[in-house]
Amino acid sequence: MCDHNINIIQLLDAFQLFDTNKDGSISSDEFRSVCHKLQMPMDETKLKDLFQNREDITFDEFRQIIQQRGSPTADEYFQETFNAFDKNSDGFITAKEIKKTMKELGERLTDKQAKAMLKSADANGDGKLSKDEFRSLFDQLAQFKNFAEVSASSSTTNYQEDSV
Repeated sequence: MCDHNINIIQLLDAFQLFDTNKDGSISSDEFRSVCHKLQMPMDETKLKDLFQNREDITFDEFRQIIQQRGSPTADEYFQETFNAFDKNSDGFITAKEIKKTMKELGERLTDKQAKAMLKSADANGDGKLSKDEFRSLFDQLAQFKNFAEVSASSSTTNYQEDSV
């Protein structure tokens, strides 16, 4: 994966991750909660500055804040994602860790689904994902998401053209 800044889809994913009540904005409590769940240290002073004179931030405000601070590179985004899944920090991700992380993010998986997800990227068959194996899964999901976004926007465009 190239070392480019994260794209708008990744930024939207991050925003939606923080918007736990799905109201289209992020409160300081939501921001603090997700940072804690993902084991991302958050300086309280920076958090207060971020939410100075406002209770919530919209996606546009979130995007502007990230751009002002300098958005993380794709490799930094990958590393943060890997660390969020690697609960015991042993350098590997198990099906149990996948299931737990997804639950924290509001997506409930069955044991079978978590094992299937792991198995799809477990190249050496050892029952856990190394960083390289996880990167393969991560890249596949990013490509699928980009394809889905392009497909959705082109089908919307086609529908709009047909209805004119």
